[in-house]
Amino acid sequence: MVNRDTPAIIRLFNANREQAVLPLKYEAMAIDAFRFFRGTCHLFYHDLLQAYPFSTSPGTWICGDLHLENFGSYKGGNKLVYFDMNDFDEGMQAPLLYDLSRCLVSLELATAEIGLTYKEKKKLVQQLLQQYRFALIRNKAFNIEKETAAGLIKKLINKVSERKRGDLLRERTNNKASGAKLLLDKKLLAIDAPLKKDLIKTFAATAATGYHAGYKMVDAGFRIAGTGSIGLKRYLCLLENKEDPRKKRLIDLKLATASCIPLPAGVVQPSWQQEADRIIGVQDMMQHVTPAYLTPFVFRDEWYVARAIQPTADKIDLDSAWQQTNRVVQYLSDLAMLIASAHLRSSGRQGAATADALKAFAVDAAWENTVLDWASAYAKQVAKDYTIFCEALKDGYFN
Repeated sequence: MVNRDTPAIIRLFNANREQAVLPLKYEAMAIDAFRFFRGTCHLFYHDLLQAYPFSTSPGTWICGDLHLENFGSYKGGNKLVYFDMNDFDEGMQAPLLYDLSRCLVSLELATAEIGLTYKEKKKLVQQLLQQYRFALIRNKAFNIEKETAAGLIKKLINKVSERKRGDLLRERTNNKASGAKLLLDKKLLAIDAPLKKDLIKTFAATAATGYHAGYKMVDAGFRIAGTGSIGLKRYLCLLENKEDPRKKRLIDLKLATASCIPLPAGVVQPSWQQEADRIIGVQDMMQHVTPAYLTPFVFRDEWYVARAIQPTADKIDLDSAWQQTNRVVQYLSDLAMLIASAHLRSSGRQGAATADALKAFAVDAAWENTVLDWASAYAKQVAKDYTIFCEALKDGYFN
């Protein structure tokens, strides 16, 4: 077992979050070990790099916080619907096995939660890893859209494709033709009037051009979404067309903070102007098509990533899918292909390893068992940390 003060590390990492909403993050992390893992990316890298267990792997662009829930369906800037990785807050250039090992641990945890046998769990984890290797060996990036989707992903993409813009507006707003307001609930909290006024004023001065030319911001609220990012400043903003108020947009603004991953030794990172540029830059390199309206936004001297809202429902509901064995196997194969494709798509960019280097690494499978064994062992460590966290939470340590 790793020797460290788990609750103290978690509390210190979250010290700069919005303390009024931070209990919601701890509440989410207490649901199960998988959600705890989602909320402690910093703890994963603290342990991984303290005694790095793997041999050298190619330096590539990574998502950084790669787990089963960081994939979803969204409408791209070209108005087509895709399924892909969807969170790049921790993105940077780093050894390839950072991404892969984190994803494998998440699969170990997810399968443990539903009570699969050791043999069943091992088969699924090996499936994801081997399909990732095969995709690197094929050495060609693919993408998943409506025409190429199958199984669980096809069902999700069809749902997103058929949804009308007005459907989301009716769910999130009072649906007035003019002067509409956002509907507040446990996932969208009110913000004070001066903050909202300043946000609307800043948007009018700096963002109502380009993608949003002809639009004005009419309302905003504090958004609660995800697990690891709860507590960061994050706003859902309602835009209205100045000439035709019936035309509206919902925009997500998320504070861009430094990656929680320590900079890998010997890897030269680009000189990003600020963290929003890093996040958007990595996302642009790794995704086939980025979400609509993806841009940096500065507010009160802090940088945010702005994009069209991606509903949390636009993800695969794995809780209800695990019993569909064939579909789950297909789904994991698709995830492996998407991970490999993101690494291949960004290969050779700004100093990253080339696609040929990634292929050579995949052909030599000597590292495979080491990664599988470590992921299995570390999932047990996460389960222990989760128990320690829950006890500390119950005892009031995080109050």
